[in-house]
Amino acid sequence: MRVRGGTAEQVCLWVVVALTVLLPIASRLMPAGETEIVGVPFTAPGAGHLLGTDDQGRDVLSRVVIGLSTSWWGAIAVIASGVLIGAVVGTVAGMSGRVVDTVLMRLTDAFLALPGPLVALLVVAALGPSFRNVLIAVIVTWWPWYARIVRGQVRVLRRLPHVDAARSAGFSPLRVVTRHVFPGVLRSVVVVASMDVGAVLLVLAGLSFVGLGAPPPAAEIGSMASAGFTYVFSAPWVALAPAGVLFAVAMISNFAGDAVQERMG
Repeated sequence: MRVRGGTAEQVCLWVVVALTVLLPIASRLMPAGETEIVGVPFTAPGAGHLLGTDDQGRDVLSRVVIGLSTSWWGAIAVIASGVLIGAVVGTVAGMSGRVVDTVLMRLTDAFLALPGPLVALLVVAALGPSFRNVLIAVIVTWWPWYARIVRGQVRVLRRLPHVDAARSAGFSPLRVVTRHVFPGVLRSVVVVASMDVGAVLLVLAGLSFVGLGAPPPAAEIGSMASAGFTYVFSAPWVALAPAGVLFAVAMISNFAGDAVQERMG
């Protein structure tokens, strides 16, 4: 729900900025590490442990913050890599002739046709379960969307008068792209990337939930929720804490993406 012309979205945008800056610091300031046993298993949330302890006696709050930091920077890495690969492929396709454009777009379509979970399974089967391999799997299925967006924008911008003038003046193709074409593409890419953060967080958590991420006892939001699901009736905080934090951060990220879209027109 919008509040007075996007006030809620603006607040969420600042929350996202704060998360990006503070999460690496917060994860180092937590009272315990991701594997440290600090109390009796299944201690209910209270003054000693704000989110309680898990089945091993580890502090849930510390593990949630550490896991969120890992997932947050993992999502940013996926989006940054997807933007980079997609921008290169899309720009080359958009600026090239029909043959190169057709080949690159058919390659992009082939990657778009790959089901994400199947790619993740294949990558993990080939390289072993780890958070890094999950990131690779998601990047493989994420960059084609950016390639499509960039290619479409470039095809439009390359026909504009100032681009034709730069080309007629003898500027190199690289200079034409970097100085006269890509700045016009950047706005669309930034908007889409900002709105993808929440989606990537959920995908990473989902793959971790089904056991494709780093093996225990690594702190990952998805695997923590999966492990805590067994105790959802006897110790619900073990599963609900990571799941609730993930849901809240994903929603905040989506609203922040709306704010970026509004700011950039």
